[in-house]
Amino acid sequence: CRPLRGPCPLFQLHATFEAMLRQTASLAFRASRPSLGAGAPPPMQSAKGNQIKIHMSKWWGSYKAMDGVVTQHLSPYEQQAIMPWVRTWPQRLVKKFTSTAGDWVPPFVFMFGIVWWSEKKHAEIAHSHRD
Repeated sequence: CRPLRGPCPLFQLHATFEAMLRQTASLAFRASRPSLGAGAPPPMQSAKGNQIKIHMSKWWGSYKAMDGVVTQHLSPYEQQAIMPWVRTWPQRLVKKFTSTAGDWVPPFVFMFGIVWWSEKKHAEIAHSHRD
């Protein structure tokens, strides 16, 4: 480059290339860029006044603020998921067995009687030749 005779042609080439690159990049991403021109809805605001991002507007779009409603939750360390079951387990077990006893006791007694009779008959037949 010759600084005394005018601008450097390499600098002009670099500036032209940079402008072309900037224009190409903006054209490449124009479809994914959010459109906030005329007719676009205003940005959504959260309850605290923060602007909701465009990609989250569908998620929070149907959210209805509930003024005056107190919502509470228990910490996982405060919940007792097993203890109510352990406390009521014996009563529920007795109730389940006694309420369904008419369904399972007669077949069990019948099966036990058949097994007892067949074992007795088998022993009688197996030892009948020894007399």
